[in-house]
Amino acid sequence: MRLRLALFVVLAAAVAATPAAAAVRVTLTASTKAPKVGEAWRWTVTARDGTKPVAARVKLQILLGDVVVGCWKNGAMAQCAGATAGDAIPFRGKRTGVIRWPAESVGVSLTFQAVVTANKRTQRVRTPVRVQAASGS
Repeated sequence: MRLRLALFVVLAAAVAATPAAAAVRVTLTASTKAPKVGEAWRWTVTARDGTKPVAARVKLQILLGDVVVGCWKNGAMAQCAGATAGDAIPFRGKRTGVIRWPAESVGVSLTFQAVVTANKRTQRVRTPVRVQAASGS
């Protein structure tokens, strides 16, 4: 019985000394919430543990309400569906890209979502988007 108790105490101490997965802060920024059709719209996703960049993967998705209607697939945004849709893009600390919104999205209230996985945890960050007609249209 004493041996079991001693083993339990040693195991409990070892578990307590094991560092938990560090909390990762994920952010999403975009150049505007009202991009224009065909013009470059820049997005940036960051993943940091305090001040240190961390390795992560991001899936980019476009939502209509709560439904995925577009995602990053084969190097471009494409129509797709499903909460897990899209290709995972690996990055360390920061990833920036450009999207050119199509005319079909003008006036529709959409949400741009980044699904980021880092340190075995997944976080969703979002920004609203309402695409505007191109200048001179």
